[in-house]
Amino acid sequence: MNQTTDIIIDERIFIFETVMRVRSTETDFGQYMSIQALSTNFIEAMKRFFYSRGIKDINTDYQGLVVNNMTISSISFVRAREELLYEVGVSDLAAETGNIVIKVSRMFDTSIVAKASMQFANYDYRLNQLIPLSQTIIDALDTQPFIEDPDGILP
Repeated sequence: MNQTTDIIIDERIFIFETVMRVRSTETDFGQYMSIQALSTNFIEAMKRFFYSRGIKDINTDYQGLVVNNMTISSISFVRAREELLYEVGVSDLAAETGNIVIKVSRMFDTSIVAKASMQFANYDYRLNQLIPLSQTIIDALDTQPFIEDPDGILP
């Protein structure tokens, strides 16, 4: 039985973009990206997003964000050396966790290649346990999505 999980994405949450080129070692014979390559690229896109928000891998208090659940949906084939756009957003941000949502599409025709949802939490490496998100991290990630203003009322 073939079962797929569709990741529902609200297009308004995307607040960061990065481009990565497909390496020939990332594709299989059917020209799909392997799950390992997708996972690696999703983590890379997430880390680029965190860096852009001033979030370090591990801060001076020996705390850092870790992915504790990941859902990946591979939708379409890719070709080696093809440039892909990774759009990153944050959803379901709470005191203890949040989700990074990523959509991957082709640069030349915007067709969707893959999607991912990654739940993250804050980890204290000294205590060796999960802890609530700091206010600094919440402030860095709690950005309002872009909302179109057809009336031109917003500044």
